[in-house]
Amino acid sequence: MTLAETKVHENLNTGLSGWPLLIVSAAIGGVAGVLSVGVARWLTRHGGLDSPEKHGISSIRACRLGGVLIASYMLFTIIYHYMLNAELIFSGVSLWVLGLSTGFFAIGLFEDIRGILSARLRLVLMLGAVGILLGLNDDLLIKPVGLPMFDWLLTSLWLAVPITLLCLAFLPNAFNAADGANGLVAGISLIILIALADADLGALNLLLNIVAVSCVIFLAYNLVTAKVYLGDGGAYFLGALVGGAMITASNASELPVWYLLSLIFYPTADFLWSIARRIYGGQSPLAADELHLHNLVYGRIRHLTGWPIAANTITGLGIALIFAGVPYFIWWMNTDSAFELAWEWLYLLQSLAYLSLWLHLRPKIAREGLEGRDRP
Repeated sequence: MTLAETKVHENLNTGLSGWPLLIVSAAIGGVAGVLSVGVARWLTRHGGLDSPEKHGISSIRACRLGGVLIASYMLFTIIYHYMLNAELIFSGVSLWVLGLSTGFFAIGLFEDIRGILSARLRLVLMLGAVGILLGLNDDLLIKPVGLPMFDWLLTSLWLAVPITLLCLAFLPNAFNAADGANGLVAGISLIILIALADADLGALNLLLNIVAVSCVIFLAYNLVTAKVYLGDGGAYFLGALVGGAMITASNASELPVWYLLSLIFYPTADFLWSIARRIYGGQSPLAADELHLHNLVYGRIRHLTGWPIAANTITGLGIALIFAGVPYFIWWMNTDSAFELAWEWLYLLQSLAYLSLWLHLRPKIAREGLEGRDRP
């Protein structure tokens, strides 16, 4: 490591343990919040420093171990409540969802630190983790969702299992692919967690609320300094947890399936679009490129403002608020109303908005050479 890299590394460690973040963490997350920041600071001394070419559209070196804040906050919250009440605060489906998320986090964290797992191997490990979970407990097995063309597949166990496997492995990878702008994935996750907590999901609501707090702590540092990313571990953790919670909400018929799909529209649609255009271009579907919508939006905003860090944050928060915030706001506004939105039409509007914006920005960015860098 060069002298300059060492200096940046020291600055990251100092910033991560700075008094402003500790005060915010204490105010929002209490003892668990402060301890999680301390663990993240310790880990940054042992790896996780990424080059700008690898961690997103930022132009500065940053730490990719931000997911440690999320996971360690969960751990210290569990320990804290156990010390107070001598019992675990999670049980039933919430414990299974947390277990799945933790397994995915471990896969991602190992890759963040060592960087030796290929995308295909990580996918195999994820499918194996979901398979073991479904073998032990079928609470997260997707049940008929109210879509005739899809439900007949789910009535067969032999088809429902592989569909669930693919869904629970797909979403974490989609979250990871979208982790390229400040506050994008954490912001979308926060909105989804709040939206799901509005439903009556029993003990799972406590888990959603705790993870929502951890997202707020992470966002406080990420948006102010732009020096830490969720990394594979954080994105996998949030993607698996959101996936498990959404299946639970869908199985309980607490929320319309198209509303749930509209909440996760951006990461899923962007990932599918990326796979489709890579295959069309003769590339591997798992190859990296700089043509995600958040890359294009960032390139345009950076060109117009000349402020790279501000453009990064505006891109992440803007996409999160538009594609996840708007569906939740509409749901919140009409909770006590006789008006019932046809959520499939909103999903269609999201799709048209995404494609229109991508097709509009792509030629502009190509002409001006302003693509934002994307993580591999």
